[in-house]
Amino acid sequence: MKGCQSVECAVIHSASSSVGGVKHSLRFVDDIGVTEATRGLLSARECSVQQTTDDRAALGIALRASADRISQIVLETWHERCPEQAAVAHPQVAEDILKTTAWSTLAIVDYLVNGRPQSEDQARAIAATGKAPLRDLIALSDLTKLYFYWRDTTIATLTDCAAELAIADEILAHALAVVRRGSDGSIVRMAKQFDHERARLERELAIERSRLAHHAFHDALTGLPNRRLFFDRLSHALALVERHGKGIALLYLDVDAFKSINDHFGHIAGDQVLTSIAETLIAMVRKTDTVARLGGDEFVVLYEQLNTPIADAGKLAQRIVDALATSARGSAPSVTASIGIAVTAYGVNPDTLLRRADDAMYCAKRQGGSRYHLLSLDQTDG
Repeated sequence: MKGCQSVECAVIHSASSSVGGVKHSLRFVDDIGVTEATRGLLSARECSVQQTTDDRAALGIALRASADRISQIVLETWHERCPEQAAVAHPQVAEDILKTTAWSTLAIVDYLVNGRPQSEDQARAIAATGKAPLRDLIALSDLTKLYFYWRDTTIATLTDCAAELAIADEILAHALAVVRRGSDGSIVRMAKQFDHERARLERELAIERSRLAHHAFHDALTGLPNRRLFFDRLSHALALVERHGKGIALLYLDVDAFKSINDHFGHIAGDQVLTSIAETLIAMVRKTDTVARLGGDEFVVLYEQLNTPIADAGKLAQRIVDALATSARGSAPSVTASIGIAVTAYGVNPDTLLRRADDAMYCAKRQGGSRYHLLSLDQTDG
């Protein structure tokens, strides 16, 4: 009996072990199934991603084959829709349209084929078209239209290529979105370039206007006020005489024997003499006074707001005569000048005052030069 029980126990134990082994085997088979299923899913996903990449690249390659045709269509569309503007546009415009649209198309191709976004160099090259309107090559409105023509033509081309290649709708939709973003971004960059270029040109224009204004009122050689600016300041000074009662003096200076300086030393030396005289005069007057060059070797000094015009003008004129007489050094030409002075304590016509100063200057020359002569308005040059 005990033996049977032992045998029975052994059978039961053996059966139990077998059942456990089966369960373990089943669990192992289940684990293998899950792993294989996961691998299958991953493999399918990888295949899908690869297929998407391949389809996108195929679409990009097809677009690259159509790049030149897209550029030509854009140019033809502009001529059809804007015939008047296209007829008068600069010849460079057609070449720029073909080149810029080709760059834009190839930037889309590079993204579809290689996954690379538009580079900074490409963006700058395309945005540079914003300079064209400011150079009178093409109107800004026409330039903007060209970006839209390129966008619409490229979208139509991609749609046709996708149909021929049986490209999935989601891949085509993504490619079209890239084109639209590229077009919008290019327009924004072009507008920014236009604004930047316009601001630069406005700055240059302001500088040029300032230069021209300075040249209109100043002597080119010495930088002193010219006759036009001098008469404006003289008229203003005479008006102040009537208002405040203080006198003014006009000193009319002419270089003695200036022709002989040019003849013996040359015109360059003559110009240097004139420049040196201008610097001497500026150094000897107040900032509120005016030193002008009327032309040739003739200078004037407008000496304003004087309590004692005759005495003040005489002192200034003598200092100028002395300074010029001692300014020559070494091989430089000797320079002297004759100065005529006209003074007034009340309003008078500018031409009359200048003529009186000119008469006084010739009196100084007749007396031998290198001196000054003064005439008040109630004197004659007898």
